Amino acid sequence: MKKAIISVKGTQKNDQNESDTIELITEGSFYIKGNTFYVVYEESELSGMDGTTTTLKITEDKVTLLRFGTNKSKMVFEKNKRYESGYDTPYGKILLGILPKDVKVTMSETGGEITIKYALDLNNKTVSNNELYLKVREVN
Repeated sequence: MKKAIISVKGTQKNDQNESDTIELITEGSFYIKGNTFYVVYEESELSGMDGTTTTLKITEDKVTLLRFGTNKSKMVFEKNKRYESGYDTPYGKILLGILPKDVKVTMSETGGEITIKYALDLNNKTVSNNELYLKVREVN
């Protein structure tokens, strides 16, 4: 397992074209197992998910985001494949649909980048268009 600096930038745009962006830079780790990269980091108060560990399982054309702890969720990003995800919130569980329009992965032994553009829906009605950008850089 290698130590890493992880930069996460998430942008959400609603129907009224209003956007909200959250940026986070944190320490974490990553490792490679076969043809799969794993990135692990702790969420912070800034993301609203303090007490949550995020694990990304990354292959060439698919990214699976797993959250454990205070917030539990599983989101799968595979281009043009809709995935439904149960999302536990402090107010109860909701079912969200995720439809990635673009998934770009460039990873190597020293880190890499992921860009995901996706629509988020609730009860099959799009509630936002999102972009997730993640950069992983190995540190010694």
